[in-house]
Order: sequence, then C-alpha cells, then structure tokens
Amino acid sequence: MWQRIFGPGAPSWKESLKGDGYGALEDQESRVSLQHPWMAGAPVYAPDNWAPRYDYPLVCYLHDDGRSEYDLWNWFPAISDQNYLGLGVRAPFPARSSMPGQFRWRGQRPDATAAVLNEAVETIQFDWNVHPDRILLFGEGNGAVAAIQQFMLNQLRSDDDEIRYSGVICRNLPDWWARALPPVAEFASGRMLLMNPHLDDDDGETLAAIDGLCESGLSITLSSHSETSPAGEINHWIMSGIATAVF
Repeated sequence: MWQRIFGPGAPSWKESLKGDGYGALEDQESRVSLQHPWMAGAPVYAPDNWAPRYDYPLVCYLHDDGRSEYDLWNWFPAISDQNYLGLGVRAPFPARSSMPGQFRWRGQRPDATAAVLNEAVETIQFDWNVHPDRILLFGEGNGAVAAIQQFMLNQLRSDDDEIRYSGVICRNLPDWWARALPPVAEFASGRMLLMNPHLDDDDGETLAAIDGLCESGLSITLSSHSETSPAGEINHWIMSGIATAVF
C-alpha cells in the first residue's frame, strides 16, 4: 500500500519505503506526519506489486459530508489489492460543525467540486500511469450526489484535453438526489452503479430520473442487495466493464 501527500505548491518529493510494503512520499526538507486526516493533501492507494508501465484504472473516492478523504482506506485494498489506483478527494467546504477533519460538499456549487477533483486527478496523472478511458468516480451519501453531478456535467464537455469519467458508483444516495441532477446530455455514454438507491414504487421523481438517464444512453446497474460484500460488488462491476479483464 502507498500513500501520497500532495497539494498546491507542493515541494519535490522522494520515496521512502518500509519493510512491510507500505510507503509514503515525504518532503525533502522535513517529514510529514500521516496521522492527521485534516492535513492538506490527498491519499493515494496503489498495489504493492504495482507495474510502472501499466496504465491503471483510477477510482476517485468522494466521501460523505462530515467525513474526509481518508475514508478511502475503508474501501482500499478491500475493493482490490491489485487492479486499480485509488484517490481520496477532499470536499471543498468545512463541515457545519467546524470540527477539524470534517468536510462537506455543496450541491449548488458543482464548480467547487470540479476544481478540487480536477486538481487531484491531474496531479496523480502527472506521477502515475492512469488509463485515460478508465477514470471512475465513487461517492457515498452527499459525496455520491457530488460524484453523479460531476459525471453528468462531464458528459456535456467537448474539449478532448479535459478529463473524461467513464463511470460513476453511488452508494447510499439521499432521497433527494434526483433533484440535484444537472441537465442530462442528449447522447450520454458511460456506466453507473447505484447501490442502495432506496427505490419505492411511489417515488416517481427518482424513477423518472433513472428512466431519463437510461434513455440518454447510460448503462445503469441498480443494486439493493448482494451476496458479495459491497467492496466485492464494486470490484466485479468495474471489471465487467473492462473488455480485456478476466475474473
């Protein structure tokens, strides 16, 4: 497992290896403690046996409100210990409680979400081999709303140089998530996994939103119960979308 700390104006970094396969990238001038989840930067997970020349799929994790990017470790390496890079992205606003280490997303500020997400992805792309067609978003709670907003807005962009998201994983979406959707592209592409979407027959708003997303061209998987663990289900869903994967 690896953990990388980076941020705006970050100094140069060097690699420090430990005997158990865990490592950190640290400032050349001074050591940075990794024990404080409210510190600046972002955690990155990579396999112990990572191959420098292999273009890895990247899973960008967006935490729930009142949490931090370090919830990435709740999912990696449980999702997979060899197939992906994992990136924890911090929400751009402090939690209402003002407690250190707690942050939140604001659905009415997708621009702020895009800014922190783009910066984090661009930074990891600079130092790691990331497959440009296999960058996925994974959010929980309000982080899932932020993830689905960014995924849908990404469909409306036409610049070939911009980051493209091939799919989004949403877990424990709040009941009101459909009202936070941005405009849906007429011809969308990509995949969506909705975990525990809390669908009811009388929830017309949510059902209409899902119908609209399907009609736009998105491939949507709904999952309320699974015989496998949530991490195992996510891994299976990602791998099923990679044509060359054998699992």
